[in-house]
Amino acid sequence: MTPRPRRISKAWLFVAPALAVFSAFALLPILQALRLSFFRWGGARPEAAWRGLGNYAEAFGDGVFWRAVLHNLLLAAASIMVQIPLALFLAVLLAAPLRGRWIFRTAYFAPMVLPTAVIAIFWSYALDANGGLALPLARLLGASGEGLLGEARTAFATVFAVISWRYVGFHMVILLAGVLAVPGELYEAAALDGAGALARFRHVTLPGVRGALAVSALLSVVGSIKYFDLVYILTAGGPDHATELGATWIYTTGIAEGQRWGYGSALAVLLLALAMAAAVPALLARQRREVAA
Repeated sequence: MTPRPRRISKAWLFVAPALAVFSAFALLPILQALRLSFFRWGGARPEAAWRGLGNYAEAFGDGVFWRAVLHNLLLAAASIMVQIPLALFLAVLLAAPLRGRWIFRTAYFAPMVLPTAVIAIFWSYALDANGGLALPLARLLGASGEGLLGEARTAFATVFAVISWRYVGFHMVILLAGVLAVPGELYEAAALDGAGALARFRHVTLPGVRGALAVSALLSVVGSIKYFDLVYILTAGGPDHATELGATWIYTTGIAEGQRWGYGSALAVLLLALAMAAAVPALLARQRREVAA
């Protein structure tokens, strides 16, 4: 049945405020970045010289940028393989009727409510090469006097550990909601059939949280591709670009040091295309599964 025109107009009235905010703070900046990507412009100069596809040609030859994109992909893969399984383990554990479980739920989620700068400063001091809390660990791993963040072979893994410390609790909350939504009757039926704890997890819990796992995986991938703040404050992409991400390199070369806003816009457009290439197929697949169900 086709909706009446009056109902459609009322629907647009409800959508209009959100659409206006999205257009002002997301769509228009994206279009402006796309326009600037065809110019040579440093921001301070009033004129902008047309460059055509020159910025994109230079971007495809920018080895640091593609190394940074590889780090983004490694971060996304590691997030799915490490953060989500750990978050699922905690969700299953904290879904059990344990005394004081709200304390653990709050403690695991607490890093998400802390400001990024506070987290970065705390871990910078904790990982400091001159007497930080992690100095014994750095010596155990054979790090030099530069510490875990100052040595190229340990910096990326250390940054990932800090990111995981912050986001595991976030994914735990998503998966905990999925675990708690699984009907208890299914566990009781499985137990009556003689299924052990591992079998109940495999045949009851995992199918029940499939949707929550898909949401966490999608957020992990998209978040890893556009990640910036914590990494930039901790290492600024160093040492020797070992922790460089796409967004940190865009900021460094396009704003902080290079003052090349046109070239930085071209890099941002490429990074946006990468994020969309990762997100759109996943969203379409999830929509098809929901329609089929």
